[in-house]
Amino acid sequence: MKARGAAVMGALAATALGAAYLTWQRPKEAKTDNTVKVLEASKTSLAKIRYEDATRFTEVTRVVGDSEPVIWLKQGFLEGKAPVFDAGTPSADGGTVAAPLPPVATPTRELRANERGDKTWEKFTPFEAVRALGQLSDAKLKELSLDQSPKLLTLTVAGTDHRFRVSNPTAGFVGQYVLDEKTKEVYLLSSGALSEVEPSSTTLVDRRLHAFKQPDFDAFTVTLPDGQKKEFVQTDASIPQTAKVAPKASPDKPDEYTKNWHDKVWNRMIVTEVLGKGEQPAQGAPLVMAKVEYFSKGRPKGWIEIARVNQVATLMYARTENTAGWVALHTGVEEMILEAQKVVTGH
Repeated sequence: MKARGAAVMGALAATALGAAYLTWQRPKEAKTDNTVKVLEASKTSLAKIRYEDATRFTEVTRVVGDSEPVIWLKQGFLEGKAPVFDAGTPSADGGTVAAPLPPVATPTRELRANERGDKTWEKFTPFEAVRALGQLSDAKLKELSLDQSPKLLTLTVAGTDHRFRVSNPTAGFVGQYVLDEKTKEVYLLSSGALSEVEPSSTTLVDRRLHAFKQPDFDAFTVTLPDGQKKEFVQTDASIPQTAKVAPKASPDKPDEYTKNWHDKVWNRMIVTEVLGKGEQPAQGAPLVMAKVEYFSKGRPKGWIEIARVNQVATLMYARTENTAGWVALHTGVEEMILEAQKVVTGH
């Protein structure tokens, strides 16, 4: 009985120790009054969030202008880390056999953040953790993969950079650990706290062509490269099924062909790649084939330019008042260009 009792007590002790260890490691998933402040920052004092791994980086900034603040992303390869592709292979006669066109390394891009950008910015104002672990031994830092992790988080607040080394995901650990490189204090972040600013993440990239909705405009103009254009009005757009489009010159005569064409432009263009501010497609500068300008009560609301790369007619791009630059479009958009000519000219 004594041996059996000792075994039971030992099992209970082991269970208690395991529970205590898991409790120490497990982060709280939501902010509570028990969160720990890692770094004090406000929306205005926080100037930049930079997160880098061994290969790539992401920078997040907030630009305040005349309108609502805009969150911008800058993503790219660290210096010297961009992949280099083989340009060709030697031939039997000593020449070079041209390889198929290799993929091009994505350049550093400045991109507009989507509507989640503000929420991501707020996560760092202030920067909080779910637990403070204090200064840990070298052995413990190694156990938490904080001794040599290539991941670095830098928060620029009021002109001062604050650097944190970030742990690599490790089996058995929930959440991520960060080491304040100045104070040597270690903190446990909630699971997924940094996922949206990961260098490989695209969840914050704004893929919308427009930030406004279809009922927000009542007129639009379609213009062709040669300057020909035609004006239209839109009514009853609060319900898509009842929306009507008609020439401005005859607003009581709905134009079903133009309505169907515009429905494709508004609803069915799929963005396949978002290029950065000022970036041109690798195949060359796009040639604008049609432009649509939107108006609300006579005031400009937005616009879209639909273009193609002249050398390859099936490579279609667009840019709008909401995009940072050009965005690549799905195959099939080239048919909309032919239809745009009929919309404007009638043939």
